[in-house]
Amino acid sequence: MNDNDKVSREAIVVGRGGYAVNYGHLDISKPEGINYFEYHHGNIPGQPGVKVKNIALCGLAALEDNPDRPGEKTLAPNATLINRGIIDIHFKEIYDLYMERKAKTDDPDNYNNDTVRCYAMAAGTGSMLINEGTINVYMDQDIEAGVSLYGCAMWANAHSLMINRGEIHFIGNGSWQSYIRGVGSMDSHLQVINEGEITVDLERAYQTRILHTAGQYGSLTNNGVIRVKTGGRIMVLGCLAGTRMTNNGTIEITSLATFLENKVSYHYQFDPLATAMYEHFLPNDLPTCPTVNRGIIKVRLCGTEASGPNAVAFGFYCMQVGTKGETPVHLMVNEGSVEVTQEGPVHYHTAEVGVNMQSVGDFPVNVKIGRWKTRARDFARTRDLFICRSAKFDLSEMALELTGDEASAVRPAADELVYQIEASKEAGETCEVKE
Repeated sequence: MNDNDKVSREAIVVGRGGYAVNYGHLDISKPEGINYFEYHHGNIPGQPGVKVKNIALCGLAALEDNPDRPGEKTLAPNATLINRGIIDIHFKEIYDLYMERKAKTDDPDNYNNDTVRCYAMAAGTGSMLINEGTINVYMDQDIEAGVSLYGCAMWANAHSLMINRGEIHFIGNGSWQSYIRGVGSMDSHLQVINEGEITVDLERAYQTRILHTAGQYGSLTNNGVIRVKTGGRIMVLGCLAGTRMTNNGTIEITSLATFLENKVSYHYQFDPLATAMYEHFLPNDLPTCPTVNRGIIKVRLCGTEASGPNAVAFGFYCMQVGTKGETPVHLMVNEGSVEVTQEGPVHYHTAEVGVNMQSVGDFPVNVKIGRWKTRARDFARTRDLFICRSAKFDLSEMALELTGDEASAVRPAADELVYQIEASKEAGETCEVKE
């Protein structure tokens, strides 16, 4: 497209090895023609063989026919997609189509293995996606929607590079089964970089990930600005262990903490969570990568009666999902600033670093703290620096840099910096501090 003023209602779609640049305005809402495709995927944790059926809209995409499923598509590999214009993509009509079809099935109230998706930009393995324009994902479906709705701004599979240099916005009322996905995918070997602006302003969402992967051996880097305001679970940079996470820019989170019932069997049920850096893992002996903040992180937990008593918020958070085996050492470094605040009817667990707070049981995670810059305070009283259920903290090489008026007077002991919550202490769960 070369006419910057023309609005097109039709997606731009290429195939394997394709190349496309959008210079105009794509406004995609109708699930028809090349805008629409169907596919299945089977990457379900703990449920091998289960296939999830997806119907999807796309704005700028690389697709090819699925030889194993006539009538369905897959994301095509080795594509280069660049947006220098505007991509608007809307959920309302594709959600309405899904509900019309679902009403005609034998099990109209079972949404467990279905999803509805909007991809502003999408491609398969070995691809490069660059946004230098504006992407708007409108979560304008029925707010009571029970099916999982995935709003994906930029999505590419393994061994891909994705860079946002422009603007990405998630807008609307959302729904409690909305899954927000900024830049990334489920795969390994992804390089994901934000150099622009990404915002989420939604009243409702079940889970939000901005720079994300569910694989390993890649990197997530924020050099720009990310601002998130929504409910549910918020994990701005989120990965499995083995992915390098770095924030050089600004991350601001306002958590409208709401306890939500998980309606999808293959997702975990958790209390509200908000964190800038999130890492989870099964016990393994694979090497880990440092998690580093050199920029600004601000997390605000806005609790209400709808939050329940166990909402949490952190700057950094890591968590063991499995229950057996030793974990490798997870190195965390803060050379910038981390500020976590809270308000609400009860006192919530908040801290600059949280470990295993939503993994019940004695499964201690090995965490090593490198250089750590923080405001001087009475850490034994505030209990908001390093907090855990079960963990082994290595502070032997920590370089603690205290700032503020009290910096010269505060000389905290190592065990004052780590707080194990009372329920875990009473249960005899492990909390060790190495000086």
